[in-house]
Amino acid sequence: MKEGVALHFAASMLSGFLTTFNSMPFDVTKTRIQNLKSTGKPPGMISMMTSIAKTEGIAALWKGFWPTYCRIGPHTVLTLIINEQIVHLYRRYAE
Repeated sequence: MKEGVALHFAASMLSGFLTTFNSMPFDVTKTRIQNLKSTGKPPGMISMMTSIAKTEGIAALWKGFWPTYCRIGPHTVLTLIINEQIVHLYRRYAE
């Protein structure tokens, strides 16, 4: 793709998608651990992830993927596009 806003938009949407995909299992697991009503020591991250995958299926680690992506995607787009425009203006007028 040619350098410009369209490239920055596509790159940031892909970045938001990959960020959401990679972070969701940890976020779901963290939330489950926080919501436990136990008095003992909480389970570890890996053991809780394994438990979720065994009892609910591997896809349960990505519950809420699309709502999270709908939050992270636009944030990533705005951040990257605004940053790239500031860099462009800096290079144009300050260098």
